[in-house]
Amino acid sequence: MIKLIISDLDGTLLHNSRHIKPEDQAALHNALASGITVSFASGRMHPEIVHVSNRLGLSAHAVSQNGAFVHTKDHEIILQDIFETSLVRQLAQAAEGTSIYTLLNGPDYYVTTVMNEGYAAIEANLLAPLRVMPHAVEALGSELMCCKVSYQGEMEHLLAFKQELLSTHGDKIDAYISDVRCMDVMPRHVSKGAGIQTLLSYSGIRADETICIGDSFNDISMFGTIPNSFAMSTSHPEVQANAAYVVDSVAEAIAWALQTNAGNIDTKAKHT
Repeated sequence: MIKLIISDLDGTLLHNSRHIKPEDQAALHNALASGITVSFASGRMHPEIVHVSNRLGLSAHAVSQNGAFVHTKDHEIILQDIFETSLVRQLAQAAEGTSIYTLLNGPDYYVTTVMNEGYAAIEANLLAPLRVMPHAVEALGSELMCCKVSYQGEMEHLLAFKQELLSTHGDKIDAYISDVRCMDVMPRHVSKGAGIQTLLSYSGIRADETICIGDSFNDISMFGTIPNSFAMSTSHPEVQANAAYVVDSVAEAIAWALQTNAGNIDTKAKHT
């Protein structure tokens, strides 16, 4: 019996940062009407997840910032985690002198030390505020609590930068491509999978009573936690290889859940 649906946002439910397919929205409401609980798990912040939930007209649990925070659908916080101060200060300055843009992630807003055309373009795709804080590096650990650092730029530059960061801080961080022009860096012990385990413990729902849907490398830990895992057919082959099934849409994965609950598991989902 499937009791919980967990969906990633960007590249899974959200397309081009904002568009939600009508069939996916209808499928989520059908799931809720059948008694299934909904949660979103995203690299985005909790206010951004709430924004998406409000657009959909539903209440959902939220695993935000790749598992750094977990909120219930009633906005009760049940998990929060942040970087160690000396480490995040190094990460905040690591891309200086390159073409890569750095966003520091507070609990409810993004931070940059400067504003220019590049950051203005990034801001257009955010659903939470972007604040300019020239003294942000000095404020880390006190005025500014940071749980994720996002780097944005050309993919080839991000991949090279990823290797540089891992060679220096690899025992303390996880770094993965989370979108076409974005790399997220988290404390090593923080992940969507760990955040989801906290949510399952809180809700009393088992992993095998859950499905999860995602499309990127930050979803692999989620796939490792939930046996009924679905990767989007547009995702990287390595991401698909870590999921139990491959689907073309959120609606298709939800159809699998509803048919499973009805005793009919003859679906179109492709097993990896």
